[in-house]
Amino acid sequence: MNNKSSLLDWLLIFGIGAAWGASFLFIKIAAPAVGPVSLVAIRLLIASLILVPIFIRIKHLKNFKDHVFPLVFLGIFNASVPFFLFSYSALSINAGTMSVLNGTSPLFAFIISIVWLKLAFNWTQLVGILVGITGLLIFVGFESLEFSTFPLLLCILGAFLYAFCSNYIYKLEHLDSTYVACMTLLIGTILFSPLAFIEDTSYLNQPPKVLWSVFLLGFLCTGLAYIGFVILLRRIGPVRASTVLLIVPLTGMMWAYLFLGEKITLTMLVGCLLILSGVGLTNFKRNEESAEKSPVIS
Repeated sequence: MNNKSSLLDWLLIFGIGAAWGASFLFIKIAAPAVGPVSLVAIRLLIASLILVPIFIRIKHLKNFKDHVFPLVFLGIFNASVPFFLFSYSALSINAGTMSVLNGTSPLFAFIISIVWLKLAFNWTQLVGILVGITGLLIFVGFESLEFSTFPLLLCILGAFLYAFCSNYIYKLEHLDSTYVACMTLLIGTILFSPLAFIEDTSYLNQPPKVLWSVFLLGFLCTGLAYIGFVILLRRIGPVRASTVLLIVPLTGMMWAYLFLGEKITLTMLVGCLLILSGVGLTNFKRNEESAEKSPVIS
């Protein structure tokens, strides 16, 4: 991989991580006010309304019937269900706990890539993932973790689904990245929106802080970041791309420091160092999974 490509990959990793780093804050603000089901429906709807008109063309829709199963599968298991699992868990556990559980996704992605995609085993990547997860635990602080069995299991399931779908998207190399991302969000919106009526919530009768949290969660953290993640997946593979989730708490710390005035402790800095070391080890070299890509649809 040349230097230009490497720079773009790292820009995507940290850019997506910065967007997703704010997502747990937005979820924590919006989920209690709007409701977890409604929050998922609204964030998907906002992302779809903004991104689909920009990126989807008639030529894409002509081929949709050939891609119904993978796109519906991703709409359910890479958008709707994980979004709901984390939104529902936010009612019971804190953002730090959710970020640690979400950070297990690279480990799941690593295992799935070997068992399912038959990608080569890489000790450097495995060590990097474990170092990164250790950094997450130190960063958050074991004493601050909230252990509630059911929400904990829901977050782990969400992390597993993210990992599985990352590998699945990597297999769909013949489909354009923006097409996959936008149609996944659109299908997720169509499938999940009817469920929002089960919550008796006035969406617009909310404080500005809640409304802005919902909008940014949909547009930035769901829409733009998801398109960037699909592009990153195609460029560097599911294991390396999933390390974005390891730096989410790090970027979340930066946002909290800049906008909420929260303190940064020495323990957090040590955790950050381990997280960055883990991400660096996992992305240290281009392995066999970076095979030649098939052409995208036109």
